[in-house]
Amino acid sequence: MDGTTTTGKRLQFWLGIAISLVCLGALFFFIKPADILAALQTTRYDYLALAGLALLVFMLLRAVRWRFMLNSGRAGGDGVPYSKVFHIQSIGYLLTNILPFRVGDVARAVLVGNVPPVTIAQGLSTMVVERVFDFLFIIILFPFTLVAVSDLPADTQAVVQVVGVLTIVAAAVLVIAANQRALAGRMATRILDRVPFLDTAAWVKRLDNLLLGLNVLTRFKDGLILLVLSVVVWLPIIAGYWLALRAVHLETSLAEAAFVVCIAAFSLTAPSSPGGVGVFEGSVTFALVSILHRPEAASASFAFLYHALNYLLLAILGVIGINRTSATFGSVLASARAAMPAKSKSPGYGG
Repeated sequence: MDGTTTTGKRLQFWLGIAISLVCLGALFFFIKPADILAALQTTRYDYLALAGLALLVFMLLRAVRWRFMLNSGRAGGDGVPYSKVFHIQSIGYLLTNILPFRVGDVARAVLVGNVPPVTIAQGLSTMVVERVFDFLFIIILFPFTLVAVSDLPADTQAVVQVVGVLTIVAAAVLVIAANQRALAGRMATRILDRVPFLDTAAWVKRLDNLLLGLNVLTRFKDGLILLVLSVVVWLPIIAGYWLALRAVHLETSLAEAAFVVCIAAFSLTAPSSPGGVGVFEGSVTFALVSILHRPEAASASFAFLYHALNYLLLAILGVIGINRTSATFGSVLASARAAMPAKSKSPGYGG
Protein backbone atom coordinates (compact mmCIF):
# COMPACT_ATOMS: atom_id res chain seq x y z
CA MET A 1 0.00 0.00 0.00
CA ASP A 2 1.64 3.30 -1.09
CA GLY A 3 1.99 6.50 0.94
CA THR A 4 -0.90 8.25 -0.80
CA THR A 5 -3.26 5.39 -0.01
CA THR A 6 -2.08 5.28 3.60
CA THR A 7 -2.60 9.03 4.01
CA GLY A 8 -6.07 8.75 2.49
CA LYS A 9 -6.96 5.93 4.85
CA ARG A 10 -5.80 7.97 7.84
CA LEU A 11 -7.82 10.98 6.74
CA GLN A 12 -10.87 8.78 6.22
CA PHE A 13 -10.43 7.26 9.68
CA TRP A 14 -10.08 10.57 11.50
CA LEU A 15 -12.92 12.12 9.50
CA GLY A 16 -15.13 9.23 10.61
CA ILE A 17 -14.09 9.72 14.24
CA ALA A 18 -14.77 13.46 14.00
CA ILE A 19 -18.23 12.93 12.49
CA SER A 20 -19.11 10.40 15.21
CA LEU A 21 -18.00 12.81 17.95
CA VAL A 22 -19.96 15.68 16.40
CA CYS A 23 -23.09 13.51 16.25
CA LEU A 24 -22.73 12.45 19.88
CA GLY A 25 -22.00 16.02 20.95
CA ALA A 26 -25.07 17.35 19.16
CA LEU A 27 -27.21 14.60 20.65
CA PHE A 28 -26.13 15.36 24.21
CA PHE A 29 -26.44 19.11 23.57
CA PHE A 30 -30.13 18.84 22.69
CA ILE A 31 -31.03 15.96 25.03
CA LYS A 32 -29.76 15.81 28.59
CA PRO A 33 -27.87 12.58 29.41
CA ALA A 34 -29.77 12.43 32.71
CA ASP A 35 -33.07 12.29 30.82
CA ILE A 36 -31.76 9.46 28.63
CA LEU A 37 -30.64 7.50 31.70
CA ALA A 38 -34.04 8.05 33.32
CA ALA A 39 -35.76 6.68 30.23
CA LEU A 40 -33.44 3.67 30.21
CA GLN A 41 -34.41 2.80 33.77
CA THR A 42 -37.96 2.02 32.68
CA THR A 43 -36.88 -0.36 29.89
CA ARG A 44 -39.00 -3.47 29.40
CA TYR A 45 -36.43 -6.23 29.16
CA ASP A 46 -38.92 -8.80 27.89
CA TYR A 47 -39.32 -6.79 24.68
CA LEU A 48 -35.58 -6.19 24.56
CA ALA A 49 -34.89 -9.92 24.81
CA LEU A 50 -37.28 -10.54 21.91
CA ALA A 51 -35.47 -7.85 19.92
CA GLY A 52 -32.22 -9.70 20.59
CA LEU A 53 -33.82 -12.92 19.38
CA ALA A 54 -34.92 -11.15 16.19
CA LEU A 55 -31.34 -9.97 15.64
CA LEU A 56 -30.10 -13.54 16.07
CA VAL A 57 -32.63 -14.75 13.48
CA PHE A 58 -31.36 -12.01 11.16
CA MET A 59 -27.81 -13.36 11.50
CA LEU A 60 -28.95 -16.95 10.92
CA LEU A 61 -30.83 -15.96 7.76
CA ARG A 62 -27.91 -13.89 6.45
CA ALA A 63 -25.74 -16.98 6.76
CA VAL A 64 -28.34 -18.97 4.80
CA ARG A 65 -28.23 -16.36 2.02
CA TRP A 66 -24.43 -16.15 2.01
CA ARG A 67 -24.08 -19.95 1.88
CA PHE A 68 -26.53 -20.04 -1.02
CA MET A 69 -24.38 -17.54 -2.93
CA LEU A 70 -21.17 -19.43 -2.14
CA ASN A 71 -22.63 -22.78 -3.15
CA SER A 72 -24.71 -21.62 -6.09
CA GLY A 73 -24.10 -23.77 -9.15
CA ARG A 74 -22.44 -26.60 -7.22
CA ALA A 75 -23.70 -30.05 -6.38
CA GLY A 76 -25.41 -30.18 -2.99
CA GLY A 77 -22.67 -32.17 -1.26
CA ASP A 78 -19.78 -30.00 -2.51
CA GLY A 79 -20.62 -26.76 -0.76
CA VAL A 80 -19.41 -25.05 2.39
CA PRO A 81 -21.12 -26.35 5.55
CA TYR A 82 -23.65 -23.97 7.10
CA SER A 83 -21.92 -23.95 10.49
CA LYS A 84 -18.65 -22.72 8.96
CA VAL A 85 -20.45 -20.02 6.98
CA PHE A 86 -22.29 -18.80 10.09
CA HIS A 87 -19.18 -18.69 12.30
CA ILE A 88 -17.07 -16.96 9.64
CA GLN A 89 -19.85 -14.42 9.11
CA SER A 90 -19.96 -13.77 12.87
CA ILE A 91 -16.20 -13.17 12.98
CA GLY A 92 -16.57 -10.66 10.17
CA TYR A 93 -19.29 -8.73 11.97
CA LEU A 94 -17.21 -8.64 15.16
CA LEU A 95 -14.25 -7.13 13.31
CA THR A 96 -16.42 -4.63 11.42
CA ASN A 97 -17.85 -3.38 14.72
CA ILE A 98 -14.46 -2.74 16.32
CA LEU A 99 -12.13 -1.92 13.40
CA PRO A 100 -12.30 0.69 10.60
CA PHE A 101 -12.58 0.29 6.82
CA ARG A 102 -14.95 -2.69 7.02
CA VAL A 103 -12.03 -5.03 7.69
CA GLY A 104 -14.59 -7.65 8.70
CA ASP A 105 -15.73 -8.08 5.10
CA VAL A 106 -12.19 -8.81 3.98
CA ALA A 107 -11.70 -11.21 6.90
CA ARG A 108 -14.85 -13.09 5.88
CA ALA A 109 -13.61 -13.42 2.30
CA VAL A 110 -10.17 -14.63 3.44
CA LEU A 111 -11.55 -17.15 5.94
CA VAL A 112 -14.17 -18.60 3.62
CA GLY A 113 -11.62 -18.61 0.78
CA ASN A 114 -9.60 -21.11 2.80
CA VAL A 115 -12.56 -23.53 2.80
CA PRO A 116 -12.49 -25.57 -0.44
CA PRO A 117 -13.91 -25.25 -3.01
CA VAL A 118 -14.42 -21.52 -2.36
CA THR A 119 -11.72 -19.00 -3.31
CA ILE A 120 -10.94 -15.61 -1.77
CA ALA A 121 -11.98 -13.93 -5.04
CA GLN A 122 -15.37 -15.64 -4.83
CA GLY A 123 -15.69 -14.61 -1.21
CA LEU A 124 -15.02 -10.98 -2.15
CA SER A 125 -17.53 -11.10 -5.00
CA THR A 126 -20.25 -12.37 -2.66
CA MET A 127 -19.53 -9.39 -0.37
CA VAL A 128 -20.38 -7.14 -3.33
CA VAL A 129 -23.59 -9.05 -4.04
CA GLU A 130 -24.65 -8.78 -0.39
CA ARG A 131 -24.13 -5.04 -0.30
CA VAL A 132 -25.89 -4.47 -3.60
CA PHE A 133 -28.95 -6.48 -2.59
CA ASP A 134 -29.12 -4.92 0.88
CA PHE A 135 -28.82 -1.42 -0.54
CA LEU A 136 -31.42 -2.07 -3.21
CA PHE A 137 -33.83 -3.49 -0.64
CA ILE A 138 -33.50 -0.42 1.59
CA ILE A 139 -33.87 2.00 -1.34
CA ILE A 140 -36.97 0.18 -2.59
CA LEU A 141 -38.48 -0.19 0.90
CA PHE A 142 -37.98 3.44 1.89
CA PRO A 143 -40.74 5.02 -0.26
CA PHE A 144 -43.29 2.55 1.11
CA THR A 145 -42.38 3.41 4.71
CA LEU A 146 -43.31 7.04 4.09
CA VAL A 147 -46.96 6.18 4.71
CA ALA A 148 -45.90 6.35 8.36
CA VAL A 149 -44.86 10.01 7.97
CA SER A 150 -48.19 11.78 7.81
CA ASP A 151 -46.85 15.35 7.66
CA LEU A 152 -44.19 14.78 5.00
CA PRO A 153 -44.82 17.19 2.10
CA ALA A 154 -46.44 15.58 -0.93
CA ASP A 155 -43.68 16.76 -3.28
CA THR A 156 -41.03 15.16 -1.04
CA GLN A 157 -42.94 11.88 -1.02
CA ALA A 158 -43.19 12.05 -4.81
CA VAL A 159 -39.43 12.58 -5.18
CA VAL A 160 -38.61 9.65 -2.91
CA GLN A 161 -41.07 7.41 -4.74
CA VAL A 162 -39.46 8.35 -8.07
CA VAL A 163 -36.08 7.43 -6.60
CA GLY A 164 -37.53 4.08 -5.59
CA VAL A 165 -38.80 3.44 -9.14
CA LEU A 166 -35.42 4.46 -10.60
CA THR A 167 -33.71 2.04 -8.23
CA ILE A 168 -35.90 -0.80 -9.49
CA VAL A 169 -34.95 0.18 -13.04
CA ALA A 170 -31.25 0.25 -12.02
CA ALA A 171 -31.61 -3.23 -10.52
CA ALA A 172 -33.10 -4.47 -13.79
CA VAL A 173 -30.15 -2.95 -15.69
CA LEU A 174 -27.73 -4.76 -13.35
CA VAL A 175 -29.46 -8.07 -14.06
CA ILE A 176 -29.23 -7.48 -17.81
CA ALA A 177 -25.56 -6.42 -17.51
CA ALA A 178 -24.75 -9.52 -15.46
CA ASN A 179 -26.13 -11.62 -18.29
CA GLN A 180 -24.19 -9.62 -20.91
CA ARG A 181 -20.82 -8.95 -19.24
CA ALA A 182 -18.83 -8.58 -22.45
CA LEU A 183 -21.32 -6.11 -23.94
CA ALA A 184 -21.48 -4.16 -20.64
CA GLY A 185 -17.68 -3.94 -20.61
CA ARG A 186 -17.55 -2.58 -24.16
CA MET A 187 -20.24 0.00 -23.45
CA ALA A 188 -18.54 1.08 -20.21
CA THR A 189 -15.23 1.48 -22.07
CA ARG A 190 -16.81 3.72 -24.71
CA ILE A 191 -18.44 5.91 -22.05
CA LEU A 192 -15.45 6.13 -19.69
CA ASP A 193 -13.00 6.88 -22.52
CA ARG A 194 -14.79 10.22 -22.86
CA VAL A 195 -13.87 11.17 -19.26
CA PRO A 196 -10.19 12.23 -19.39
CA PHE A 197 -9.37 12.07 -15.66
CA LEU A 198 -10.62 8.48 -15.16
CA ASP A 199 -8.58 5.29 -15.51
CA THR A 200 -10.86 3.46 -17.92
CA ALA A 201 -9.18 0.07 -17.55
CA ALA A 202 -9.39 0.18 -13.74
CA TRP A 203 -13.06 1.16 -13.69
CA VAL A 204 -14.02 -1.40 -16.33
CA LYS A 205 -12.26 -4.06 -14.25
CA ARG A 206 -14.24 -2.98 -11.16
CA LEU A 207 -17.45 -3.19 -13.16
CA ASP A 208 -16.53 -6.66 -14.41
CA ASN A 209 -15.78 -7.80 -10.84
CA LEU A 210 -19.18 -6.50 -9.74
CA LEU A 211 -20.94 -8.29 -12.59
CA LEU A 212 -18.95 -11.45 -11.85
CA GLY A 213 -20.27 -11.29 -8.29
CA LEU A 214 -23.76 -10.99 -9.73
CA ASN A 215 -23.28 -14.17 -11.77
CA VAL A 216 -25.95 -15.85 -9.64
CA LEU A 217 -28.48 -13.57 -11.36
CA THR A 218 -27.73 -15.17 -14.72
CA ARG A 219 -29.72 -18.23 -13.62
CA PHE A 220 -33.40 -17.40 -13.21
CA LYS A 221 -34.11 -19.89 -10.42
CA ASP A 222 -31.05 -18.91 -8.39
CA GLY A 223 -31.73 -15.22 -8.90
CA LEU A 224 -35.32 -15.62 -7.73
CA ILE A 225 -34.22 -17.53 -4.63
CA LEU A 226 -31.62 -14.87 -3.83
CA LEU A 227 -34.22 -12.13 -4.25
CA VAL A 228 -36.64 -13.87 -1.87
CA LEU A 229 -33.87 -14.50 0.67
CA SER A 230 -32.83 -10.85 0.51
CA VAL A 231 -36.35 -9.77 1.44
CA VAL A 232 -36.77 -12.40 4.16
CA VAL A 233 -33.39 -11.50 5.72
CA TRP A 234 -34.57 -7.99 6.60
CA LEU A 235 -37.92 -8.92 8.14
CA PRO A 236 -36.41 -9.87 11.55
CA ILE A 237 -34.58 -6.52 11.70
CA ILE A 238 -37.81 -4.59 11.16
CA ALA A 239 -39.46 -6.73 13.85
CA GLY A 240 -36.45 -6.23 16.13
CA TYR A 241 -36.64 -2.44 15.83
CA TRP A 242 -40.37 -2.54 16.52
CA LEU A 243 -39.82 -4.66 19.63
CA ALA A 244 -36.92 -2.54 20.89
CA LEU A 245 -38.97 0.63 20.39
CA ARG A 246 -41.69 -0.87 22.54
CA ALA A 247 -39.05 -1.80 25.11
CA VAL A 248 -38.56 1.93 25.79
CA HIS A 249 -42.33 2.59 25.64
CA LEU A 250 -42.39 4.04 22.12
CA GLU A 251 -45.57 2.78 20.49
CA THR A 252 -44.93 2.53 16.76
CA SER A 253 -46.35 0.72 13.77
CA LEU A 254 -44.31 -1.73 11.71
CA ALA A 255 -44.22 0.89 8.93
CA GLU A 256 -42.69 3.41 11.34
CA ALA A 257 -40.18 0.82 12.55
CA ALA A 258 -39.26 0.08 8.91
CA PHE A 259 -38.81 3.82 8.33
CA VAL A 260 -36.31 3.99 11.20
CA VAL A 261 -34.50 0.93 9.80
CA CYS A 262 -34.08 2.74 6.47
CA ILE A 263 -32.80 5.91 8.14
CA ALA A 264 -30.31 3.86 10.16
CA ALA A 265 -29.13 2.04 7.03
CA PHE A 266 -28.62 5.31 5.15
CA SER A 267 -26.69 6.78 8.08
CA LEU A 268 -24.23 3.89 8.10
CA THR A 269 -23.10 4.72 4.56
CA ALA A 270 -21.55 7.93 5.93
CA PRO A 271 -18.00 8.10 7.35
CA SER A 272 -17.99 7.26 11.06
CA SER A 273 -16.10 5.44 13.76
CA PRO A 274 -16.18 1.61 13.60
CA GLY A 275 -19.70 0.27 14.02
CA GLY A 276 -21.26 3.65 13.24
CA VAL A 277 -21.11 4.86 16.86
CA GLY A 278 -22.58 8.33 17.13
CA VAL A 279 -23.86 8.48 13.56
CA PHE A 280 -26.35 5.68 14.24
CA GLU A 281 -27.57 7.25 17.50
CA GLY A 282 -27.83 10.72 15.99
CA SER A 283 -29.70 9.71 12.83
CA VAL A 284 -32.13 7.36 14.57
CA THR A 285 -32.93 9.88 17.30
CA PHE A 286 -33.43 12.62 14.69
CA ALA A 287 -35.81 10.40 12.71
CA LEU A 288 -37.87 9.51 15.77
CA VAL A 289 -38.01 13.01 17.26
CA SER A 290 -38.11 15.34 14.25
CA ILE A 291 -40.00 13.20 11.75
CA LEU A 292 -42.09 10.75 13.78
CA HIS A 293 -42.56 13.20 16.69
CA ARG A 294 -41.64 10.81 19.50
CA PRO A 295 -40.33 11.94 22.94
CA GLU A 296 -36.66 12.95 22.88
CA ALA A 297 -35.31 11.01 25.86
CA ALA A 298 -37.07 7.77 24.95
CA SER A 299 -35.93 8.09 21.33
CA ALA A 300 -32.30 8.56 22.33
CA SER A 301 -32.52 5.72 24.85
CA PHE A 302 -33.78 3.42 22.07
CA ALA A 303 -30.84 4.37 19.83
CA PHE A 304 -28.25 3.70 22.54
CA LEU A 305 -29.97 0.57 23.82
CA TYR A 306 -30.46 -1.08 20.43
CA HIS A 307 -26.93 -0.28 19.31
CA ALA A 308 -25.54 -1.71 22.54
CA LEU A 309 -27.65 -4.85 22.07
CA ASN A 310 -26.31 -5.15 18.54
CA TYR A 311 -22.70 -4.81 19.72
CA LEU A 312 -23.14 -7.30 22.56
CA LEU A 313 -24.82 -10.03 20.53
CA LEU A 314 -22.44 -9.72 17.57
CA ALA A 315 -19.44 -9.73 19.90
CA ILE A 316 -20.65 -12.94 21.56
CA LEU A 317 -21.29 -14.61 18.20
CA GLY A 318 -17.91 -13.44 16.91
CA VAL A 319 -16.01 -14.83 19.89
CA ILE A 320 -17.88 -18.13 19.53
CA GLY A 321 -17.00 -18.11 15.81
CA ILE A 322 -13.28 -17.62 16.50
CA ASN A 323 -13.39 -20.47 19.01
CA ARG A 324 -15.32 -22.85 16.72
CA THR A 325 -13.10 -22.21 13.68
CA SER A 326 -9.92 -22.71 15.74
CA ALA A 327 -8.70 -19.31 14.55
CA THR A 328 -7.10 -16.57 16.61
CA PHE A 329 -7.98 -12.90 16.55
CA GLY A 330 -4.41 -12.00 15.52
CA SER A 331 -4.27 -14.48 12.64
CA VAL A 332 -7.65 -13.38 11.29
CA LEU A 333 -6.65 -9.72 11.46
CA ALA A 334 -3.27 -10.36 9.82
CA SER A 335 -4.89 -12.26 6.95
CA ALA A 336 -7.47 -9.52 6.43
CA ARG A 337 -4.81 -6.79 6.36
CA ALA A 338 -2.74 -8.78 3.87
CA ALA A 339 -5.75 -8.99 1.54
CA MET A 340 -6.84 -5.34 1.94
CA PRO A 341 -5.32 -4.07 -1.35
CA ALA A 342 -7.49 -6.59 -3.24
CA LYS A 343 -10.70 -5.57 -1.50
CA SER A 344 -13.56 -4.58 -3.76
CA LYS A 345 -15.41 -1.43 -2.85
CA SER A 346 -19.07 -1.90 -2.08
CA PRO A 347 -22.02 0.08 -0.77
CA GLY A 348 -22.68 0.11 2.93
CA TYR A 349 -25.77 -1.13 4.79
CA GLY A 350 -27.25 -1.01 8.09
CA GLY A 351 -28.29 -3.79 10.34
